[in-house]
Amino acid sequence: MKYTQGDIVIVNFLFPTGGTKKHPVIIVSNNKLQEDEAFFYVVMISSSNNFQKYAYELTDEMLTKKLPEKSYVKCQLIPGYTERDVIKKHGKIKQFFLQEIIDKTIDSIF
Repeated sequence: MKYTQGDIVIVNFLFPTGGTKKHPVIIVSNNKLQEDEAFFYVVMISSSNNFQKYAYELTDEMLTKKLPEKSYVKCQLIPGYTERDVIKKHGKIKQFFLQEIIDKTIDSIF
């Protein structure tokens, strides 16, 4: 397994409208899912702060490697990807903040 829960990776993010764009994402699903099914769920990171009730603001202290601009996690967008979809790894989010993002994602969707 090349990537694990909490990794920030770059993918061609598929939007609900059908378009794609390179975006950083955070792997939120657990490692067991990837081992068993060969895919993982992610949440998108964006510099846009629209839909604020679903957004989680990121700060440099939360990350092992800074992002190039002010960023927000879009907790309502959780597609699935595989290792072959990853363009590159950017870093990792620290565990405490990852759990907050997972909790906000659950609250945003369910």
